[in-house]
Amino acid sequence: MRIASQWLSSKLIASAAICALGLSLPASAFAACVNDPDTAQKAAAFTTNPGSLLEGPNGPRSPDDVAADVQTFVASYPQALPAVLAILKDLTNKGPSTSPLQKAIGTGLGKAANVCKTTDLTFSLEIQSDLGATGSSDANAQYAALTGNDPTRSVALSGATTGSSGGVGGQTSAAGGTSGAGSSLQTFVANSVSNNPTNYFSSSAGSAGSAGGTTTTIVCTVSGSC
Repeated sequence: MRIASQWLSSKLIASAAICALGLSLPASAFAACVNDPDTAQKAAAFTTNPGSLLEGPNGPRSPDDVAADVQTFVASYPQALPAVLAILKDLTNKGPSTSPLQKAIGTGLGKAANVCKTTDLTFSLEIQSDLGATGSSDANAQYAALTGNDPTRSVALSGATTGSSGGVGGQTSAAGGTSGAGSSLQTFVANSVSNNPTNYFSSSAGSAGSAGGTTTTIVCTVSGSC
């Protein structure tokens, strides 16, 4: 499918890529996920002329070609990621007419992330997080379909405030006691383990609502075959 070139401005995309390169985390901190010097050289050339990803010598490039280049460029040359994301943001701002190319970039980034998971998980997560911040629902959906991870959810979680009560899995510290009528506390403690082996557990439950409440103690024995 041939994409109309009216909405494509190589100079604007190049400027956006330069800004992204300056604002993003230093991509040089990440090692290449794939050792391919030839592809890395092509990716480096792409970062100096980002518009070449979408516009080739013979006109607009197909989404399939774009997806393939995004995958190989990012996996072999992490410094290409900011330039790719800058192009994606520019396409997103141009609206639904660029949807096929947004999906192509999401596909390429998803495949690159899958490759990098086994060699550089940190960079793989960086791809996911940065993609989620672009605002491209088309690219995010393609990425999620390939990796099983939703980039927008990653962005939401990274922006959540710290110090939430309980956290994942709930409270892990011991309860300090009970207050208020009608509440109850039940605690199980492993008292000893014999050579048999048999575990002994004691459980106590009582009413905290009355000073003279009755406490019931239950002792149970669990055989070693359990």
